[in-house]
Formats: sequence, C-alpha cells, structure tokens
Amino acid sequence: MKITSLILAAIVLTLSIYTLVTDNYFVMPYFELFVSFMFVVLGLLQLRENHKVFGIFLLVCAGFALYASIVGFV
Repeated sequence: MKITSLILAAIVLTLSIYTLVTDNYFVMPYFELFVSFMFVVLGLLQLRENHKVFGIFLLVCAGFALYASIVGFV
C-alpha cells in the first residue's frame, strides 16, 4: 500500500508540474482523479493504523475529489 501511495504521489506531482510549466489545464480532471485515488489509499492506510478520524476524513475528501473529477470530465 505504501508503494501504491508513492506511485500515485509521483503521478500527481508529474501532472501538477506539467500544468504549471505549460499552463495547459486539460489534465486537471486526471489530476483530480489521481488525487482521489491517492486519498483513498492514504485513508485506508490510516484506518489500518487505527487513526479512524483522519482515515474517514481522507475517504470523504476522496469522494469529493472523485466527484469533482467526474464533473470535470463531463
């Protein structure tokens, strides 16, 4: 799970740097999608470590980011 979170963080970092350098915002829905995946993984890691409040908060944030990315695709 930690390797998955590191891979997702690298993808999010790459997409955000690409957006900053090129001023091209068509990748923002993909950015939000990968952020929501990263929040899900981090939320599950926090729940596994018995940090229930922070884990649930991250899962709620993941739901909102997933909703925002779906709206961005449409």
